[in-house]
Amino acid sequence: MRPAVVKLEEQRLFSLLRCPQCHGPLQFLAAEPVDFGCAEFGVLRCGCSKYPVIDGIPVIKRGTVGMFEHTTGAAQVAGVTPDQLIEMIENGRSIDALLECLVVPAPAPPLLQRLLGWRLSHSAFATDVARWVGKKRVEAHLLGNRDRLSAIDAFEFFYTDRSPLDRVAGDYFRMRFAQPRHLAALALLQSVRPDPKPLLDIACGAGHLAHYLTSRRKTVAVVGIDFNFFHLWIARHWIAPAAHYVCGDLRDGLPFIPDAFSATFCSDAYHYIQNREQLHREIQRCAPGRPGILTRVGNAAIMPNEGRERTVRGYLEEIGAADIRVLTEQTLLQCYLDRRNPLGGDADCVATLAHSKWLSFVWNAPPQPRLEASQALDEEWPHAVGLLGVNPIYRSKAAADGQLQLQFAFPSIWYAYENGGMLSYHPRRLQISRAQIEALREQRIDPSLSELVAKFVLVGLPRRFVSPGKVPA
Repeated sequence: MRPAVVKLEEQRLFSLLRCPQCHGPLQFLAAEPVDFGCAEFGVLRCGCSKYPVIDGIPVIKRGTVGMFEHTTGAAQVAGVTPDQLIEMIENGRSIDALLECLVVPAPAPPLLQRLLGWRLSHSAFATDVARWVGKKRVEAHLLGNRDRLSAIDAFEFFYTDRSPLDRVAGDYFRMRFAQPRHLAALALLQSVRPDPKPLLDIACGAGHLAHYLTSRRKTVAVVGIDFNFFHLWIARHWIAPAAHYVCGDLRDGLPFIPDAFSATFCSDAYHYIQNREQLHREIQRCAPGRPGILTRVGNAAIMPNEGRERTVRGYLEEIGAADIRVLTEQTLLQCYLDRRNPLGGDADCVATLAHSKWLSFVWNAPPQPRLEASQALDEEWPHAVGLLGVNPIYRSKAAADGQLQLQFAFPSIWYAYENGGMLSYHPRRLQISRAQIEALREQRIDPSLSELVAKFVLVGLPRRFVSPGKVPA
């Protein structure tokens, strides 16, 4: 280990961190440089503990660093402990530490499983062999080609039919850009103002909303925290590289100093979080009196239930904020489609909230101008922020005349069940002309492209979402 000489961006992140156990400051000791781009590896140390920094992502948690199902938290891939990662880093094996955080074991082929039998094919020896094969695959395919791969490549690597990870979750991450829940979140994030302090994105996943905040005209600094390292790794390198990320367990509290953030935000995860009363105490410590936003929160009064849902009254008691506004996802979606500020109108009535499955909560929001129904926001579409490309929900096929034929297609029955509302604002079939394809390739301003943006056929994608040099279609 050597004295820390870190980039200014990492210095800013490390200055916000504190140990969740002793609450002391953390000192960074950098590992020897590795021949792997500008990766930062090392150890954060306080008076009681050590925490690894893997490829620029601090891991501040006590449990294993594996791959977890994002709704239940169940381990899908058994991981390694932070102590094991620290030992690798301190012994000059930083890349091995990264590989351990990213390994998807390669299962034995079905024929081999039948020949060996279930017991032998799932034995400790077979598991070790599968993990070794998985590390070789990650090293050769992901690490060896990282600068040439896209986010789509990364998602398809992790989420395959033979992976222990859920393919449905892969569809969720690949096609999130115009889901009703995503647009509802964007409707509220439009009101977030730039500030010297960053926004904390709780359970940030692969960074889709951090991409919007860090890429829009009036950028907002973002720190994302999530328990899945590999999601954060994809976010850092492919989805929202301008944001910072921490791998942590919310059950341990927030590993940040008091008054670190200008606002807090959590989308599509709140009702899965355990010990939320503690989380709100931590939010009040880290962002006292600052805006808080929760979106896509499940209402326990409406079946089916997921995670740890509560009723509207239960959530209000749990959040405990005096100045709080509750809106349904449908209201937010309609405001987004109409280009109206949802915080500039009346809140939803109690009866509407009680009979709505998906809720959003906003508290300590700054005053908003009241907009009449005829007034629309005069700003860019949030879903167009980024590199314009064809919405991944569309299947594309090149026509003989140079046009691109598009067909809206849900990837699965479950995806259609959860996101059926997309059919109300997406055209089912259409063609993109050769001239539009050229304008898209050159990212030229074109009125016909603006029309496709308004129809959600084109969306703003992270710059590395598709392969370099490929038309984002």
